[in-house]
Amino acid sequence: MALYSKYSPSDLVEITIAGVRYVGLVLSTTPAPRRGMRPMLQVEWTGEPPRDYRVEWITEQGLKLVQ
Repeated sequence: MALYSKYSPSDLVEITIAGVRYVGLVLSTTPAPRRGMRPMLQVEWTGEPPRDYRVEWITEQGLKLVQ
């Protein structure tokens, strides 16, 4: 696993959860605190968020860059 995120602030990312596509804007990133853990991204969701939070910290697992 990488210590630093492959995404940077202002990137648009997408994730598909249960067949529903969600798009978000990366606000900030933090490196992994230690080996074996993933970097964290602060994402602001556009449209309907996947959870009850408009802005949240998530790992980059399952995210793709919007082209």
